[in-house]
Parts: sequence; C-alpha cells; structure tokens
Amino acid sequence: MTSVAKTMFPLANGIKNITDMKARYDKLQTQLATGEKAATLAEMGSDRYFDLALRQRIARMDGYQQSISVVNLRLEALDSVMTRLDTIEGDARAAALSGGGGTSGLNFQTAPTLAMSRFDEVLTLLNTDIAGRFMFGGNKTDKNPVGMPKDIMNGVGARAGFKQVAAERKLADLGPDQQGRLDVTVATDTVTLAEENTVFGMKLSGATTTSANISVTAPSGSPASLTVQFGATLPTAGEKVQVNFTLPDGTEEQVMLVATTGTPGPGEFQIGADADATAASFQTALTASVKDLAQTSMVSASAYAAAENFFNGQGTPVQRVDGPPYDTATGTIAGTNANTMLWYTGEDSADPRSTVTARVGEGTTVNYGVQANELGFVNLIQTLAALAVQDFPDSDPTSSVRYTSMMERQATRLADTKDNNPGSLAAITVELGLAQSTTGAITERHTAHSAHLTNMLEDIENAPTETIAMEILALKTRLEASYQTTALLSQLSLVNYIK
Repeated sequence: MTSVAKTMFPLANGIKNITDMKARYDKLQTQLATGEKAATLAEMGSDRYFDLALRQRIARMDGYQQSISVVNLRLEALDSVMTRLDTIEGDARAAALSGGGGTSGLNFQTAPTLAMSRFDEVLTLLNTDIAGRFMFGGNKTDKNPVGMPKDIMNGVGARAGFKQVAAERKLADLGPDQQGRLDVTVATDTVTLAEENTVFGMKLSGATTTSANISVTAPSGSPASLTVQFGATLPTAGEKVQVNFTLPDGTEEQVMLVATTGTPGPGEFQIGADADATAASFQTALTASVKDLAQTSMVSASAYAAAENFFNGQGTPVQRVDGPPYDTATGTIAGTNANTMLWYTGEDSADPRSTVTARVGEGTTVNYGVQANELGFVNLIQTLAALAVQDFPDSDPTSSVRYTSMMERQATRLADTKDNNPGSLAAITVELGLAQSTTGAITERHTAHSAHLTNMLEDIENAPTETIAMEILALKTRLEASYQTTALLSQLSLVNYIK
C-alpha cells in the first residue's frame, strides 16, 4: 500500500504565502503608523526618480523664497529711506518756494541752519545698513559709502572739506577786483567788456540795445569780449542797453542800463555832451552793475558750482580750484584723497541697479542696487550744502539779494518737474518698487507651483490611510484563514486519512 505523505499537499507553498502575507501585513502596519509608503528610496522602486526630481525642484523654490525674503527686507529698508528723502526734498522745496518766510534777519540765520540739519540727515540716511550691509554703495556693501557729515563739511587735517572748497571757488569766481573775472574798459566812444582767460567768473552770453544810436557787438573771440559804441548822434533818455551773463552754475542773468539826462542812479548812465562823455558814464555804470551782480547772484551761483564739483556724480571726479592763489586761478584740478574729503567711496557704476542682483526664480532676477552718487541724491545734497555754507549778516548790504538768489536756485533745483529725469529720487523709487512688485509676483507663482509639486510628492510618498486600513483588514482575514488551513494540512498523515 502506498503511503500518503505531507509532500502530496501544498504545505510549503502555503507557508511561503503566509510569510509573504505576514511581510506585507507588517509593511502595511508600518505605513499606517508612519503615513509613508516607504522607509527608503530603494523601497520606492521607479517612483524614486520622480520623488528626487520633485524634492529638488521644491528645494530650489525654497531657496528662491529665502532669497526673496532677504531681498524684500532690503527693499523695505530702501523704500523707508527713499520716503524720508522725498519728505526732506519736499520740505526744502516748500521753504524755497515760500522764500523761507521772507528776507528777514531771522530767516537769514535759520535757512543755513535748517539746510545743514537736512544735509546731515541725508548723509546719515545714505549710510543705512542692514546687519552690516550698507545699502547705498552699489556692490560695495562692507563699509559706509558716504563720509560723516561734519567731516565732509569741515574737512579733516590736510583734507579740505566743502566749506574750504566753496570759499576757494568764491575767490576764484569773484577775482581780485570783485568783478566776476570781467574787465570793463573805455577808449574814446567805445566801452569794451571782456572775459579773463579763466574758467571762473561770469561769461558773456549776449548784448542788445533799444537805441538806433548805440552800436553793440555780440560776444566773440576767446576769451570773449563785446563792445558798446556811442556815435555822433547820442541816445535819448529811456533807451536801454542790456548785457547777458552766464553765471558759474549755468544760470543766466542780465544787466540793464538806462540812458538818462539827469544825475544817473543805480542802473543808469548819463547822456553826456558827446559820445566820449557818454561812453565814460556808461563804463562807470556798467562797472558798478557788473560788480553788484558778481557780489550777489554770482556768489550764490559760485556756491552751487562748487557743490557740483565737490559732490561729484556718476563717472565724474571731484574738482577744486587749482591754487593758491585762488583769486587769480585759471582752472580746476582733481581733488585727491590726500588733500580733499571724498564724500562718496562706494561703487561708481553707470547702471546702479545692476550692481546688486538676486535670482528669485528660474530665469528671473531682480536688480536693486542703489548708489548715493546718483543724480537725485547728488542734486539734493548739492542744494542743501550750498545753502548750508552761506552767511547772511544783517550788516551786509548784499545779504538780502544773495538770500533771495539762493532761495530761487533751491526752488529750481528741487522742482518736482525734475522727477521724470533718470536717476531722480522719484525714478529710483519707481525702479525699486518694480523690483518689489516682481518679487511679489514671483512669490505668488512659487507658492502655487510649490503646492502643486507638494501634492504630487505626497501622492508618491504618502500612504492612503483608508486604503491601507481596508487592505490590512482583508489581509488579516486571509492570514487567519491561511493559518488555519496550513495548520490542518500540517496534521495530515496516513493514519488520520485511514480513520
């Protein structure tokens, strides 16, 4: 009789199935506990490539978001400074448009004081830093880009400050005879007004007359000169001669002389007995008017010219009078760090915004560099500095005219019509605002994209709780049945079979 053995039954296969189901059951238990499909990348199979790619993209976006956070912090600081600078400019403009409250002794004293206070605040603001990173020096961020206000104004040791440089420029523009580097001479019936061979002082830009009996030649030659000639037929009372001048800051002024038969007052010349006598009177009147113009409006213009040379803008060196002596100087010379306070030591790029960049997305960068030597900052600094160094003593008869001249220039230089110019405070603010707008838009895009990628990653990595729970229950039932079946099979024998 053939024996019946256990090998006739699929016991080994049953045990293997139980082992596999037990391993699956344990894995499902782990997934249910951790919420993750796999403990290692190897367990993920082919999904691991997608998982790694998704994680890499999410990490890059997290990096971009961190960069955006830093950029936004800096942009907010820049915006705060720009807002304050705009307020300072607006206050200075308003004071200038109102004449500073009038030409009184009080205003003569307070105007320079207020200008100095604003100058100090502007330079301090331009040294703003965030965690040691200075914001207004372009890509030179490790040190303050602008000198200390008092040092810039007063100088340090052998290094001249703006006060000294402006005083030297005033001497050079006035000249030894206080006539703005112009010479007035007369020869018989002809008066000649001539420039000196120098870049300083007033320059001739034109001459006209309302009299058919006065011959006026336009400025010509180098250095330029013009003539006013009186013929045999003399001018009549009320006829005029006007001479136009260009002042050191580029502004225009005129001197008007009126013919009179009586004793000439300011701005008048006497019609004499002949052409020579009339020319002599005209020379006297012209000399007095030129000297008066030189000591008033030209002195104001000289301060602004000095400021433009000292507080240099992009791509231009500091310039000062090549002296001593200064009152007879003929040209300028570049200031050096050894003899002149250099107010700005940051980056000097023609494209300030590009000096500081940040990558905030795939193929997207924002430019937000700012330099204190940009037009808007420099114009404000120059304007405040020129007024800050002025002195308007009540005892000085030129104080009232000089004060008015300074206020007029300040109003013109700070006019809000200049806001459209490249590099103005308004233009810089707009450009920084665009950078902030870009980071905002990119942040929204990153948030949406990151959420989408995270969902995809969760589909790959996260274990579906409900599905796993159902599978565990089903697997548990199968395991119990398999255990029972296997147990029965393991007890089979010929004896049991015969029974």
